[in-house]
Amino acid sequence: MTVRATFDTYETLLKAYDYFNEALFGGQLPEVIITYHRQRKVMGYASIGRWVNAQRQYVDELAVNPEYFAKYPLIEICQTLCHEMAHIWQAHFGKPGRRGYHNIEWAKQMTRIGLMPSSNGLPGGEKTGEWMMDYVIYDGAFHRSCQALLGKGFMLPWVDRYPVQRLAVPILVYDLQGHAIELDAGLFRKPGPSRLVAARTAPVMATATLMAARDLPPGDDGDSELLLADSASIGTDSFVPADTPTPAQWEGVFQRDDVDEAEQQLIREIFDSRPRAKSGRIKYCCKTCHIQVWGKPGLNIECGDCKKPLLGET
Repeated sequence: MTVRATFDTYETLLKAYDYFNEALFGGQLPEVIITYHRQRKVMGYASIGRWVNAQRQYVDELAVNPEYFAKYPLIEICQTLCHEMAHIWQAHFGKPGRRGYHNIEWAKQMTRIGLMPSSNGLPGGEKTGEWMMDYVIYDGAFHRSCQALLGKGFMLPWVDRYPVQRLAVPILVYDLQGHAIELDAGLFRKPGPSRLVAARTAPVMATATLMAARDLPPGDDGDSELLLADSASIGTDSFVPADTPTPAQWEGVFQRDDVDEAEQQLIREIFDSRPRAKSGRIKYCCKTCHIQVWGKPGLNIECGDCKKPLLGET
């Protein structure tokens, strides 16, 4: 029998995408093109509208890093996939943050599918920011759907022979109080107390959302400002499809009740967190020319174009 390795590898990931699309997003997400990438310390990214055909139809790209397949548990591979799917959901049905910023709308969607955003991948981390990780909520929608997928025999048919190395660590998820819970290979809770992990041995991983360049419509406030991949140049005459999908009611198979404890916990942590230390600088702006500069309080400066004083904003 002829081995069709390319077909097998991509079909497996596409089946996982379709499965989580139905299980967690109610089948809302559009078709994507799945690719592999080997960017260091990045397990995956989504690039919105990256591909186009002769009919000017756009398709998003979802990329995963195969260097993590061999040494990382399947739940973390699926976790990366769903993290990026949340970005794709927001690109089509919400309002993505500036430059790929992980905003509160994205964070809420993550909790709805059972993943808690965290800047360090652990309870207590920041919930929004430029580079974000996440952890699995015990018995949440993602945990249960991934458990069901692995129960059906899901596995990756091919893995990299020279993977990113990782010391053996337990599979940990967390309840809404931040307590660690250890799972077995089938993602069921292990009996007895969870083993403590002195330090995370894996390097810090992040995911990125990349948007294809496009013209902003008149009056756009810039919240849709886009992040381009590395030094790649994309022409400003790029176009967007006229028939963008319309939002449908989110109705996932593994959806929680209307009163979502994870989402409430997310909101509490954001608004109860201590304010960050200020840098001591304030913004000065010219109301006529819209020039902005930053400096210490009390500066007496003026705009070089209109000669009007710059007003400080606290």
